[in-house]
Amino acid sequence: MDSTCLFVYTCAKITTNPGVSLKRAYIDLHIAVILLAGTAILGDLISLSASVLVWWRTLIASAGLIIFLLFSGKIKMEWLRSQRKLYMLGAMVAIHWICFFGSIKLANASTALICFATISLFTAWIEPWVTNRPRERHEILFGLMVIPGIALIAGKAEGDILLGIILGLISALLLAIFSSYEKKWINAVDPEHMTMMQMLGAWVTMCVWLCGEKLLFGVDQFWPHKQDIIYLLILGLVCTCVAWVLCTRAVRHVTAFDSIMVINLEPVYGILMAFLILKDHKELNSSFYIGASIILASVIIHPIWQYRYARS
Repeated sequence: MDSTCLFVYTCAKITTNPGVSLKRAYIDLHIAVILLAGTAILGDLISLSASVLVWWRTLIASAGLIIFLLFSGKIKMEWLRSQRKLYMLGAMVAIHWICFFGSIKLANASTALICFATISLFTAWIEPWVTNRPRERHEILFGLMVIPGIALIAGKAEGDILLGIILGLISALLLAIFSSYEKKWINAVDPEHMTMMQMLGAWVTMCVWLCGEKLLFGVDQFWPHKQDIIYLLILGLVCTCVAWVLCTRAVRHVTAFDSIMVINLEPVYGILMAFLILKDHKELNSSFYIGASIILASVIIHPIWQYRYARS
């Protein structure tokens, strides 16, 4: 629900002090984005394949949330039985993560992250269709800004790099669909239960996926090494449980498109981490930097334009 009028309406109806609530929502969202940006770095560091990595991530995340809800006495069994559509969202999350981590393994973390920014384009078209609201021209405009950037990045790519870019774009498309439906259904359940049910749905999906993968292709490595265990715990508990609860809580107060534009800062944080930790800059050419600059420009210009438009 992203137009200025609906944005103001959403903020106004949340609480008696909407300014404080909105400020807290954006702080939570930015913290979540920083944590989510770390998933790309961890995905590169973990030696497991993309599908096995996602299986462990969803298992650790769902188990962590179940333990938290049980010990806090907040778990509500009726929600676990009645909100079945959230499990379907979890299945979509699982496939999104397979594509995202597959993009990292085939290309690199920086390329996967910059492909992630195309969710603004996909959301501009998908969210109005899902939520039955008019399509906004400025959303389409800022979304289309990412196309020249992707064209520059993918123009000379081939082999695994090109396949990694394609998987990155598919992961962005799936996340745009997921985010739009989550916005539509989000008020039914609190963030902790919603995240737990999504992770359970994702884990069950990964169990089916890995069974099929093992039968068709085989799985080279299932059990993580000692170093991988540490990375998986950080990935599952901090970069998934904490980040998703914060993100889900924040999305209650901001529109799906606006939340996507904040989440689009993930490539900024992630690429900086990749440069510092993974030394990705050694693998990138000038076309990547120009294309990435165009994509990130849409992330920076949109909130400035939105703010000035709202004031006028």
